[in-house]
Amino acid sequence: MTNGSLLAAAAVALLVPGTALRAQAGGRTQVRCAGQTITEVVIRAEAPGFGGIFSRSPFLGHMVTSLHATTAPSVIRNFVLLKQGAPCDPVLRSESERILRAMPFLSDASVTAYPDGRDGVRVEVVTIDEPSLLGSVGIVNDSPYLTALTLGTQNLLGNAVLASASWRDGFVYRDRFAARYTNYQLFGRPHQLQLVAARRELGSDWLAEVSYPFLTDVQRYAWRVSGGYVDEYARFLRPRGVPSSLEVQRRFADAGAMLRVGSTGLLGLLGAQLSFEENEPAGAPILVTDSGVVVDTTSALIGRYRTTRSARFNTLLGLRRVSFVRVNGFDALSGPQDLRRGTQLSLTVGHSLPASRGVARHEKYVGANVFFGVGGAWSYAALQGDVEGRRSSDTNGWDDVLTNGRFAWYLKPHPRHLVLADVSWGGGWSARVPYQLDLGARTGGLRGYDDAEVGGARRVIGRLEQRWRIGSFRGTADAGVGTFLDVGQVWAGDVPLGLDSGLREAAGFSIMAAVPPRSQRMWRLDVAFPIDRRDGARWGMRLTNVDRTRTFHSTPGDMRRIRERVLPQSIFNWP
Repeated sequence: MTNGSLLAAAAVALLVPGTALRAQAGGRTQVRCAGQTITEVVIRAEAPGFGGIFSRSPFLGHMVTSLHATTAPSVIRNFVLLKQGAPCDPVLRSESERILRAMPFLSDASVTAYPDGRDGVRVEVVTIDEPSLLGSVGIVNDSPYLTALTLGTQNLLGNAVLASASWRDGFVYRDRFAARYTNYQLFGRPHQLQLVAARRELGSDWLAEVSYPFLTDVQRYAWRVSGGYVDEYARFLRPRGVPSSLEVQRRFADAGAMLRVGSTGLLGLLGAQLSFEENEPAGAPILVTDSGVVVDTTSALIGRYRTTRSARFNTLLGLRRVSFVRVNGFDALSGPQDLRRGTQLSLTVGHSLPASRGVARHEKYVGANVFFGVGGAWSYAALQGDVEGRRSSDTNGWDDVLTNGRFAWYLKPHPRHLVLADVSWGGGWSARVPYQLDLGARTGGLRGYDDAEVGGARRVIGRLEQRWRIGSFRGTADAGVGTFLDVGQVWAGDVPLGLDSGLREAAGFSIMAAVPPRSQRMWRLDVAFPIDRRDGARWGMRLTNVDRTRTFHSTPGDMRRIRERVLPQSIFNWP
């Protein structure tokens, strides 16, 4: 390849995301990792390439490059499992590539071996960043005009650090302030540190966690230490009325670790954890109105919940037999994604510790998670579910039984066309923490029913969607459109003010974009029209900017807040 060709290839690679990954191989022969000695590991970290108008305008091009710090090669190197002087192992090569793509600050990665001398190989690692800037603004057409502001970065100075701060006007209540700090590579190791703090209009919370999550089958151990405090208000919807709110204070802490048993392909995990949690609900509810807090006399909530404390020793068990397949345009509009295939099982069995007065005695806890996935680049189906429950001498039976999960089938008849069938569920029986699942919850709820005043103990939502990627907007963004049909229902169960909604339906269309092209994050505007307009349901819009490629199922917020905060989720954070 001539010098001019090299310069041209480099220029194109900077302008078009993903091109860098392909251009590196031009004119050279790749080889399989087959035990050859690695003579050198070369890191090429690339900034996101917006192309289009940004490449043609010096001002816009300078603006996007000055606002972005490309990931430092030393950060990339610490995630790569292949080392200079060691044998080139095909499992370590593919796992290195997948771990890099799983990082939220990277949109794509390749790890490629090239011949270097008679018996050696040169490993080249090429990564492309996601845009790092985080920000949002809330503006209204009347004083004070500016009502909310968020600023931050998900890759501070290219060091794999997310840092953000936000403010929101509280109007008659106090203003909301929140800050978050997440370091994905603490002290040059793939250890993670997370710090979160928020002062809300009512209530506050903080969380501190340091962990070494289970990222790959070649990892020998994982661990976590965490603690936090939450003061929040659970909402209970009722038709044609202001929702009741019940304050809940929660304190929690845990420390645990697990070891790998077996080898890649089929392995087990064995670990232990110490945990403490205290839940303290208020004795009476309040009404949070536009003019301030008002006393609520709803009898169903007065004295309904009691304070609970638990201190336990938990045994952690896991079984994993999975492989991964790389696909494009599944949960991203056109970007890459690694799908799990195979089976994963995890089990947590806990028993209360001898403790002081006020802590539950003779309490048993059982929690289980199952994942099963099958398919490939044109058809893929997976199921993931959680269930947990407690039994103590105080209740003389099982209570706080909670479950949530998702089943989905992806069908890709054409590279630009995706059909998705999706069913998600969540619910509880005899929950210790006050809660109500909203039929139209923004995450996990039924689109088109955001204003429906219906909630219950259990919720099931089904979605059928067709999506088409229609092309690129002048090389700056991918664009897509879609149509969807949603059906869902909540059941009253045993939660206060719960209602049986009956089956509800909604239909609508979506406009999607990925900036820059092949980004794993997707901007999405959903316009939904409820077919049943009872209980305040009306057409509505939802604008989101989310990366759904990192995990198959994320527990919705209203379901997550009632689960134990000390569950070893970050240890069992299997990719």
